[in-house]
Amino acid sequence: MVVITAEMKALIKAGLCMVATAGKEGYPNIGPKGSVMVLDDSTLAFGELVGGRTYANLKENPRVAIAVVDPKTRVGYRFVGTVQLETEGSLYDKFAERFEKMKLPRPVAAVKVALEAIYDVSVKNAGKKIS
Repeated sequence: MVVITAEMKALIKAGLCMVATAGKEGYPNIGPKGSVMVLDDSTLAFGELVGGRTYANLKENPRVAIAVVDPKTRVGYRFVGTVQLETEGSLYDKFAERFEKMKLPRPVAAVKVALEAIYDVSVKNAGKKIS
């Protein structure tokens, strides 16, 4: 079972996450997502604000990788999973409220990520599967 540790949770909360996707043709896309949050020990979520390439890719291919690294310590993780896109409901409302407080438009969707694997991307352990 995949488990997000306390150290990982702190890094996600403090850092900027990069979300990688690919559409049905396999072309990669990566972009920053400042709204990534931990929902529970095996689930992440973020608000999709723009509805651009990331969102289009996720509609075609629900597989995603999210990376976060502390540039000072060079400690980081890659979280791999499958998404569920939500355009209404409590998770969507949570991101809508959060974005409104930041004076941003309503999100296109809330993206819920059921994690399947976590990898260490730190300099010492790059590529090592953690769970």
